[in-house]
Amino acid sequence: MREIVQYYARCNQKINSDMLGIIAGKVKDPMQQPLQGYFFKTLGQLLEHIYIADSIWLKAFTTVDSYGIDVEKEMGPTPNYGDKVFKNFEDYRTARGKLDTLIVEYMNKVEDDFFTKVVVRVNKRGEKMEKETWKAVVHVFNHQTHHRGQISNILDGMNIENDYSNMIRIE
Repeated sequence: MREIVQYYARCNQKINSDMLGIIAGKVKDPMQQPLQGYFFKTLGQLLEHIYIADSIWLKAFTTVDSYGIDVEKEMGPTPNYGDKVFKNFEDYRTARGKLDTLIVEYMNKVEDDFFTKVVVRVNKRGEKMEKETWKAVVHVFNHQTHHRGQISNILDGMNIENDYSNMIRIE
């Protein structure tokens, strides 16, 4: 399991970097780019959602075992879902890169027993959720893949070539 999540973390980092490079080169104002037919009204809201979810989950994982990583010291206060976090795309891109590096660093430190423990999260409504960490880690990477697929579809609709997500080509 440890090798798998380390692979996912590295691929996640590369895929996000490639995706954001495509967006930077082809979309005029990504944070304000309107979306139709999506829950999120702008591409910026969708990007921020992915960032916020990853931040919240990484912080939750460090309550199971920090492995010497302090997410808020590295990244600042953990935002909540729905927060407006970034003023512009370059700020987002920089923070996303830093978060992806931290995710790789964290996953490189996890020990096998980490996956047998339970991670606890409390949502905005105060509802407590307990999950085996291995299930939560798989969820986090699947969540990113889901939303990057949406972004690929959005870019397709804008006639922007975007073959950035083929994991098997990465390593």
